[in-house]
Amino acid sequence: MLLRAERKPWAEVRAFLKNAHRNYATGDDLLKAAAEHFKIDRKRLAELVEHWRHINCRHAAVPGYAVPDRPFPEAEAESEAPTDGAPAPAPVPVPVSAFAADVTLHVVLHELGHAVIREFDLMVLGNEETMADAFATHLLTEHFPEHAVRAITARVRSLMIEADEVPRDQWTVRGEHDNDARRAHRIAVLAIAADREKFADVARIVGMSEEDIRKARDYGSDIHRAWRRTLSPLMMPAGKISREARLRADESTRAFVDAGNPSLASVLESALRRIDWHSQVTVDFVRGGGGAGWNRSQRTITVNSAYLQRFIAQGVKAEAQAAPGEESEPALSTGETGPKNPKD
Repeated sequence: MLLRAERKPWAEVRAFLKNAHRNYATGDDLLKAAAEHFKIDRKRLAELVEHWRHINCRHAAVPGYAVPDRPFPEAEAESEAPTDGAPAPAPVPVPVSAFAADVTLHVVLHELGHAVIREFDLMVLGNEETMADAFATHLLTEHFPEHAVRAITARVRSLMIEADEVPRDQWTVRGEHDNDARRAHRIAVLAIAADREKFADVARIVGMSEEDIRKARDYGSDIHRAWRRTLSPLMMPAGKISREARLRADESTRAFVDAGNPSLASVLESALRRIDWHSQVTVDFVRGGGGAGWNRSQRTITVNSAYLQRFIAQGVKAEAQAAPGEESEPALSTGETGPKNPKD
């Protein structure tokens, strides 16, 4: 649970658990010590422990997403290191998750926004991270409306899950990235500006009032208009696709990006090929730690498997928060089911 849900480093977890059976008389003692050591709220940690204790059960409380009972890449790399000269075993594929695929779609389009800004020398008149979030949201609502609701809803919920992991008085106001709750709200604004009814659940997730929605439709529409005018000369002519775009996935991520109809890979390839690139641009899904990022010198967006695993764990949390008996709707890219109306 510390590895999969809390993303704690394998080396630190291993050191903490060494001789734990001697150091702590009861499970409660171990729980208290873990909360103090890893600086996790004790009540929240207890809830996570109870949740993960039943992760493989078959009763109604089980979430629909499952994370394999194996360590994340940091631990996996260490456990797979050959000790006798024998080759390391093949990496275990990243499991398919509807929620993670939906989040990943918005995340990769965010990085694609950085690529467009840099490759076409767009003027950066504000925070580029905010611009990239706006690009991803605009592209979904304007060019991929059939995928927009699921992808934007999942990304907003993902950001709110991350925001809730930090006490509100510790939400950062420094650095290039806004805090996660602020990012979620900005994305919701553009979604509402595109279609208030269609994205009503997104507004609810971030707690928008009627006044917030009214204002969002006003200034959000200006942002959409600006992106339409900016992107219009950069898009391929109708009926044509760019030959300068490619998507790759290694053996650990291929099943994840290829799952479903349409698959995540096919949607991303469609987005890539709609832009009139002057040189080759690549999206590369690879096994490894870290997140996702655009490399200007290599003209490559790299998405690491650890990031996908992070979204899978968030999917577990998202479904665990769903009210019992709620209906589900088809997933964007996997054909699975996911929560339709999660609780706030």
